[in-house]
Amino acid sequence: MIRPKLFLDTNVCIDVASGRICPAEWRRVQKYINAHYRYYISWITWKELLTKLSRGSDDYFQRNKEPLRVLYGPAKRHFLPYPFVFAIRTTLGIKVARNYNSNLTEEEVLEAVLKATIDAPNKTALRNGIRSRSQRKFTRFDLDDFDTHENAPQKESAELLQGIREGTIDKPERRKWAAWILHPWGLTPYTDKCEKLADALDAAYRFTLSLSKLARDKGYDFNTHASNWGDTLQLFYLCDESMHFLTQDADFRNRTTNSPQSCRILTYGEFVRSAAESQRRP
Repeated sequence: MIRPKLFLDTNVCIDVASGRICPAEWRRVQKYINAHYRYYISWITWKELLTKLSRGSDDYFQRNKEPLRVLYGPAKRHFLPYPFVFAIRTTLGIKVARNYNSNLTEEEVLEAVLKATIDAPNKTALRNGIRSRSQRKFTRFDLDDFDTHENAPQKESAELLQGIREGTIDKPERRKWAAWILHPWGLTPYTDKCEKLADALDAAYRFTLSLSKLARDKGYDFNTHASNWGDTLQLFYLCDESMHFLTQDADFRNRTTNSPQSCRILTYGEFVRSAAESQRRP
């Protein structure tokens, strides 16, 4: 029997690293994950932890890397590409990819950057290049440039939601929303492709709708909640029917009510209880 897949939300990594999740408990959970799931690393979680590291001082560089070590911890890890890329490949079978100016695949780039960042003594050394663990080549990565580039979509998302509030932008409609996903890759948004993609991204679409409803709340500041963009994209990975998402944030369930994919959003407390019950069985 093929084991289901699982990836971690950013908040799980941060809470383990900070000690808010008991280390002994996490060791048991990690063992359970290794035994019962195929472990994956989300591009969004990877990205959010790197941008958090970018914004910290070099004085705290080693301490601030702890969530990345948690993310890399479970054995036999696999990497998930950018959520749009993953959804289009998985749902439509179209081989799209982001350009990383490298002869490596996107998944290989993610792993090389994560390893180099964990090994780097500071941001400057990482920017100048860290020798790979195989000793064959160097990986260079500019955290500050990455932060600036990859956070632009969050700002655009906040502006879209602000436009919905002001009435200058329509609320998202399923097929138009799917067409918006296809557009950056030069793909013609044929009706059948849009419908297929929208159905496969049901949880992400419902989450998007819930955010648009917040436009009614004049006191809700979309800019200070820019991470909502990443939260939406985490749910893109659920287009793979074997994928499960482990999070500390109950809002993911609350905002995807009635989605058939919601049952694969696993809250950490429930997951710990399930793991404990499984380990008690003979």
